[in-house]
Amino acid sequence: MSIIKLLSVSIFAVTLILSGGNSAGSGEMNDVSLYTKSKFFVMTKEELKVSEATGEVSVITGIKSIDEKNSRYGINKIKPLFRLNNGDPAVFNELGMSRIYVFYAEATADISKAVSDYSSDLNIEYSEPNYIGFAAGKPGRDFKGILSDAVSMPNDTYFYKQWYLKNVGDVMPTAGGKGKSGADINMVKAWDIESGSDNIIVAILDSGINDDSPDLAGRLWVNKKEIWGNGRDDDNNGYIDDVKGWNFAADNNDNHDGFGHGTNIASVIGAKANNNYGFAGMNFKAKLMNCKNLTDDNSGEYEWWAKSIQYAVDNGARVINMSEGGSDYSKTLKKAVEYAINKGVFLSAAMMNYGTGKSYYPAAFPGVFAVGATDTDDKRCKQFTWGGGSCWGKHIQVVAPGNRIYGVDYENVNGFDLYWSGTSQATAEVSGLVSLLLSQNQSRTIDDIKKIITSTARDQIGDAYEDKPGWDQYMGWGRIDCLASLKYEYKGKIKDENTTQEEIQPREDTNTTKNKDAKATKPQPARAKKQDADDGRAKKK
Repeated sequence: MSIIKLLSVSIFAVTLILSGGNSAGSGEMNDVSLYTKSKFFVMTKEELKVSEATGEVSVITGIKSIDEKNSRYGINKIKPLFRLNNGDPAVFNELGMSRIYVFYAEATADISKAVSDYSSDLNIEYSEPNYIGFAAGKPGRDFKGILSDAVSMPNDTYFYKQWYLKNVGDVMPTAGGKGKSGADINMVKAWDIESGSDNIIVAILDSGINDDSPDLAGRLWVNKKEIWGNGRDDDNNGYIDDVKGWNFAADNNDNHDGFGHGTNIASVIGAKANNNYGFAGMNFKAKLMNCKNLTDDNSGEYEWWAKSIQYAVDNGARVINMSEGGSDYSKTLKKAVEYAINKGVFLSAAMMNYGTGKSYYPAAFPGVFAVGATDTDDKRCKQFTWGGGSCWGKHIQVVAPGNRIYGVDYENVNGFDLYWSGTSQATAEVSGLVSLLLSQNQSRTIDDIKKIITSTARDQIGDAYEDKPGWDQYMGWGRIDCLASLKYEYKGKIKDENTTQEEIQPREDTNTTKNKDAKATKPQPARAKKQDADDGRAKKK
């Protein structure tokens, strides 16, 4: 990222704070409610009428109390937030999604006052601002002396930089101390069990994906029901020419990545492996659905997030990755999350990076799999390469490595020194694991997957003050272990495995608010013995 771009990002962020959040920002904001100043959400008790002349919702609704408010706040347009399109009518109607609207107001309107006024109307279920959130990661570039090239498996040129897949202990944690051999997601031997399936679609709701790198070429989901360039919605899903996904921020099909975050997330989950180039993704075959819901200066309206969730569900995604979050609770965003969960779609979300116990959304919504971050020593990442720290709380499920995570450079296909740090990257690793578990057995449910991941997570590996036996608010159930998860129901043999295959016992369901009890105890499954630090590790001369 250029110095000019970094300076512009910093200036924009300062301007946003001083202006009280009049527009979208370019970086994470802590404990500041940001929302759009010209539109807000309204859920009515009855569907609003549609004009026969225009086919659009009329601002003159015929409901006296609402029309009075529309006049008072200069409402000039009303649009449904969700449309049924090719979705599930039963779930759509059960959640009342057809009654949620975006009200567009005049520029001088006081949105806070308007929301309060509409919420008090007996014809309205609720009204709330269209909040703004951000990606949960920030970039950096490496410098000489950080990593060795001791690891050479698979054959991807820069696999040795991917310490989260195979940690040999040579990367120091940001907060000080030493790296820890084996403090990774135990991926290499896990690939002997499952390396992926192109039947699994992972939706990446982020800043877009640039697929011009050989590592991402051919990896993106393609809407085969849509004909490119004919200007028609061939599959009647509500989006014209969405052959490779959609840009919900600009409402068009140009979903390239001008920020870099989404491209990094995509490469963590699904970069081509064993192609003698770049990096290795966790799932070698899964298709990556490009749902751009962040701007190129890293901000995302909840409106875009809600729409992108519905789009991902309705167009076949089994996993949704949301490495992003906002500080404000939203009934509207929660409706979209409930739609995904009711349709059996797994949603992973980032705990965010402020190093506090505050809740961020969608991670804090019930049913969402919230992910925190660890450093190279298996401890909670209390300081990323840029600052901050992994958030904690009563809704955290697991943790995964999140500091200095290398991936495809969105600006330079021949650049391999760009990394990102944050709970974003940890979330992507969980989504990658979920996609592998579904590749292994496509009949698995959300609850099945949650049970497997939490039951096989590595407990009591972090700071003893935080990482208590069983669930705790800092590490959840522990750091994910891909090999243990994929062995959960696996009956075959694993190549070069020097440990015995033992049955891993499930524990009772963890997808409830019982995580509020920080003293909860996790039944200990049979664990593979600690592997020798040099076992199976090829070294370059």
